[in-house]
Amino acid sequence: MADIAITTTPLGNDVAYRQSQSPSYVYGSFVADDTDNHILKVDGRGKGRLAISVDNPANQTVTVTIYGMHAATGAVGDVGTFLIGSFTVTATDDKGYETINDPFPWYLIQLAYAVAPTDNPLKTATVYADFSAF
Repeated sequence: MADIAITTTPLGNDVAYRQSQSPSYVYGSFVADDTDNHILKVDGRGKGRLAISVDNPANQTVTVTIYGMHAATGAVGDVGTFLIGSFTVTATDDKGYETINDPFPWYLIQLAYAVAPTDNPLKTATVYADFSAF
């Protein structure tokens, strides 16, 4: 059995060292009124620690699933996209967060309700992605 070298190819996400040391905080929101997959894609910017926080004022539980990606255009099921984990935020808790220590170049955060919220007026859910250097 012989060793055969694999050629390396850059992903195109080189980050200056100062940028990788600086924290990065982003967020997104959506109207909580369906069972669709709401997806937030974020650039890890060279950081390996990520806190994902969710405000869920809706009257249903939302499931938050986190994926690590090796392409900015990655999608669930693609080559180079990997499941990191998931958590739920119940309607009674209203808020929840998880800390991820799995470094990837990009992340995909997916939020979905199993049962569509029926709030009147409609509520807006917000997800925050807070990156810190180790």
